[in-house]
Amino acid sequence: MFRKISAYLIGLIFFFPLFFLISSAIKPTKDIFAIPPKIFFFSIDFNFLNIFSKINFFPSIIDSFIIAIGSASWTLFIAIYSGYYLSRNNFKFKNLFIISIISARMMPLISISIPIYFVFSKLNLLDNYFGLILVHSFINLPLAVLLMKSFYDDIPKEIDENAFIDGAKKFHILHKLILPLTIGGVSATFILSFIFSWTEFICAVMLTQMEIKTLPVYASLYKTLPNWSSMSVIISFSLIPLFMLFLLIQKYIVRGLTLGSVRE
Repeated sequence: MFRKISAYLIGLIFFFPLFFLISSAIKPTKDIFAIPPKIFFFSIDFNFLNIFSKINFFPSIIDSFIIAIGSASWTLFIAIYSGYYLSRNNFKFKNLFIISIISARMMPLISISIPIYFVFSKLNLLDNYFGLILVHSFINLPLAVLLMKSFYDDIPKEIDENAFIDGAKKFHILHKLILPLTIGGVSATFILSFIFSWTEFICAVMLTQMEIKTLPVYASLYKTLPNWSSMSVIISFSLIPLFMLFLLIQKYIVRGLTLGSVRE
């Protein structure tokens, strides 16, 4: 009973920011920061309908989709092969190399954002899709490679060895035998990379200027304006693709994240 109550309380704590966001999107602006807070309200503004006539954020949705899908796809492509190599091969300083990968992912993004800006400005990669896809892929790679390596580690090496003895090439072993067994891990890696790229703000605001604006950058334009309802509506819309993507491949994600958690 105690565990069930604790689970409900934790669920409410995590649900509250989402509730506040959606309620702010439909509340009148004057009620958003009312004191005392109006948790239950009866006056509703149709901000979701009005916002389409006031602003056009659909180009930002397209920009976010292009960058997130491009970054997640490129990250996954590299992680599939890099993770397999790390899982199936032993080499000198392998553990040190893995530790360096973890250390790179733990580095605060803000600490490397300025060097990235200067390098990209010299390469003319500012304010274009390729530049942002490249930097998001670079940031996502450490986690993606380690995730794929852990999924490959749960597949017995005997499968590779038997297929190799039968004359199969390593490329075909990976694509025909190993990848179908780790489809859950592939899906989990893709969606985690997609979520990061979709919600990333620091690099997106530094590396874009006029031509490209992702949804987080577009929503930030309203942070200093009195219309907080509009910002809440934009952020609410930015969550819809994430929920839809998760619902479409949730069984693969659960399978991937639990792969290898139960051993005989």
